[in-house]
Amino acid sequence: MSEGGQRVPAGPAVKREPSFYEQWRAREGVPILGGLIVSDLRGELPLRSWARKGVPGAFLGLRGGEQSLDAYVIEIPPTGNTEPEKYMFEEEYVVLSGRGATTIWLPGGRKQTFEWQTGSVFCPPLNAWRQHFNGSAEEPVRMLVVSTAPVMFNLFRSEGYMFNCDHAFEDRFSGEEDYFSGKGEALPNLVWRSNFIPDVTSFTLKDYSWRGGGSESKAVMFEMANNTMQSHCAEFPVGTYKKAHRHGPGAHILILSGTGFSLMWEEGRSKQKLDWGPGSLFAPPDMWFHQHFNTGPEPSRYFAVHYGTWRVVVDYFGAADTSTRTGGHQIEYEDEDEEILEVFSAELRRNGAEPRPLDLWRYDTPPAET
Repeated sequence: MSEGGQRVPAGPAVKREPSFYEQWRAREGVPILGGLIVSDLRGELPLRSWARKGVPGAFLGLRGGEQSLDAYVIEIPPTGNTEPEKYMFEEEYVVLSGRGATTIWLPGGRKQTFEWQTGSVFCPPLNAWRQHFNGSAEEPVRMLVVSTAPVMFNLFRSEGYMFNCDHAFEDRFSGEEDYFSGKGEALPNLVWRSNFIPDVTSFTLKDYSWRGGGSESKAVMFEMANNTMQSHCAEFPVGTYKKAHRHGPGAHILILSGTGFSLMWEEGRSKQKLDWGPGSLFAPPDMWFHQHFNTGPEPSRYFAVHYGTWRVVVDYFGAADTSTRTGGHQIEYEDEDEEILEVFSAELRRNGAEPRPLDLWRYDTPPAET
C-alpha cells in the first residue's frame, strides 16, 4: 500500500499527442495542478490571473478526470467580479468560501440575479450568459467548478464554436423567474431536483446504508439544470467506513466535513492511501476501486460531481452498487481484504479512537445478492 497517491509503476506510458482540450487548456495560461488529490482547495494554491475570467484561477486537472470531466478554481477579489461568459459545456459550481451573487441571462432576455454563500451549489444553464460578483469588501470568494469541457472540446474541436454559438437551449432555461429560487422537487430514489442548493453542508440528507457505514449513513442525489452532469452528497458516521466500489472516470469528490482517508487501487495492484479533510478534492481513475474511511471525531460529509444516471441515460455507475459476487463492482465487507480493517483500526488508534462495534454497522445493511 503506497502513501500520498504515488502510483505503482505499471510499465512504460503510452505517448500521445495532447488532445484538443488539453491544447486549449494550456493556452489559457493558468496553472494545471494534476495528481490524484488536492489536499485543501481553501488553502494556498498557485493561482494566476486568468484573462478569460478576469480573476485569478487554476485548472485542477486531476488524473481521474481522464478527459471526461475537469475542474478549476477561481478566486474573486473583494468587491470584484468575473468577466461575462457563455459556452457550450455544462458546469457545476460549489462556493468554497465567501458570499456574493451571480447574474444569468439569455441574449435579449431579462437578467436574473441570485445570491450565494459558502456551501452553495448551482449550475448556470448551458450556453447562458453568466457573471459572478463578490459581495464582500473584505474577503475574497473562492469557487470550485466541475465541467464537461473535455468531452465537448474534443468532440467539436472548435474553440470558436465553444464560445460563440448563439443557440439558446430554452428547453433547459427560458428565463423562468424562480429558476434559482432554491425550491426543489423530491423524487424517488433519494433524488432532489433543483437548480440552486443554498448550503450543501447543512442540506438534510436521507437514510442510505446500501454503500455501508451503518444505519446512520445518509445521502441525497441532485439533478440540476437538466444537465447530463449530476451530483450527490453523502455522510457517514464516526468510526465507520464505506464499502469499496468502482465506476467510470470523471467523478470529483469534495470533502465538506470530517477527516479521514481513502484507499484507491486498480484491481490486482497495490492500494494507495490518500489522507483528506475539509476542502480536499480527489477523483478516482477509471474503474479503480475506492473506499472512504472516517477516522475523525465528527461525521464525514462529501459532495461528488459526476455524470448522471437518474434523469439522463448515462451508464456511468453501471453496477457500482451491485456486489462483485454477482458480477458487479461493489466489494461487500465480508469479501474485502483482511488488511482493510487493520489499516482502519490502526489509523483510529493513532487518533486516540476505536472503531465502532462491527455488529452495529458492518452488518445492518441490505444483504448482498447470492
